[in-house]
Amino acid sequence: MKLKLFFAVFIFVQIAVVGQENKACFLCKPKLHQNPDPYSIHLKKEWPVLLGSTSIALAGFFAKEFDNISPFTPLELHQLNRENINRWDKGATYNYSQSANSASDILLLSSLVVMPQFFLFNKHTNKKWGTLLVLTYEVAAINYGITNLFKSTVNRSRPYVYNTDLTYTERTDDDSRYSFYSGHVSMSASLSFLFAKTLTDFHPSMAKSYKIGVWSFAALLPATIGYLRIKAGQHYPTDVLAGYAMGALTGWLVPALHKQKKKNFSIFPARVFQRNGLGLRLQW
Repeated sequence: MKLKLFFAVFIFVQIAVVGQENKACFLCKPKLHQNPDPYSIHLKKEWPVLLGSTSIALAGFFAKEFDNISPFTPLELHQLNRENINRWDKGATYNYSQSANSASDILLLSSLVVMPQFFLFNKHTNKKWGTLLVLTYEVAAINYGITNLFKSTVNRSRPYVYNTDLTYTERTDDDSRYSFYSGHVSMSASLSFLFAKTLTDFHPSMAKSYKIGVWSFAALLPATIGYLRIKAGQHYPTDVLAGYAMGALTGWLVPALHKQKKKNFSIFPARVFQRNGLGLRLQW
C-alpha cells in the first residue's frame, strides 16, 4: 500500500490550559498570572438561582416581620435563672458592653466596604464585577433569609436578658429574643469566605503565602466579630459557632457551585509528519 494512501491515527498529546493569559501579578507564583474565568454565569440560566435566593430572603424577612414573640414581662424576668443555661453559654449572661457592640457594628460595616476593593481594584478581576455582584447578592440573600428564619423559629433570649445589673428596659428591647444564631457573624463569615474563594479562584497560581493570608483574613474576621458579640452580651458562644458555620458554608458553596467544570480531554483532527491523525488535548 502506498504511503500517500496510508491513513494513520496519531495520538498527539497537547498539554494546554485553555483561555489563560499570562500577565505580571504580584499575587501569583512565579509573578505570572494565569487568567481563567473560573465561573460560568449567564443571566438566562441564572434566573432560577436569583429567584430562589430572593425567595429565601423574603421568607426570612416576613418570618421575622410577623413573628408575634413578645419581650419578657417583669414577672417572667424575675423567674429566669441563668443556671438553666448550659455551661458553655452561661458565662455570656454576665457580659454587657456597648463599646463592644458598637465595635462589632463598625467592623462588620467597614469590612463590607473594604473586601470588595481587593476584587474591584485588582487588574485581573475588576472586569468581572458583574460576576462578583451576582455571587454577592445570592450569598447575602440566602444568608439573610436563613438567619432570620432561625431567629424567628428558635426565639432564643439574648444573654443580656439574664443580666440583673441592667434595667428592665434594657433587658426587654424588641431584639431581646433573637439570639440564635448571630446575624453579624453569619453575614461577615459568608462574605469573607466568598471574598477568599473568588479571589483564589481567579488566581489559581497565587503564591502560598498570599493564599494563607487571604484565608486567614476570611477566618479571623467573623471570629473577631463573634468575640465582640459575646463580650457585648448579645450572643452566646453557640450562637456565634452556628452563625460562623452557616455563613462560611454559604460563602464557600455558592461560588463553588458556579465554578466551571473543565473537560478532562478533547479530541481534534491533527496532521503530524504529513499524515492525518487525531490529537488529544489534555486540560487542567
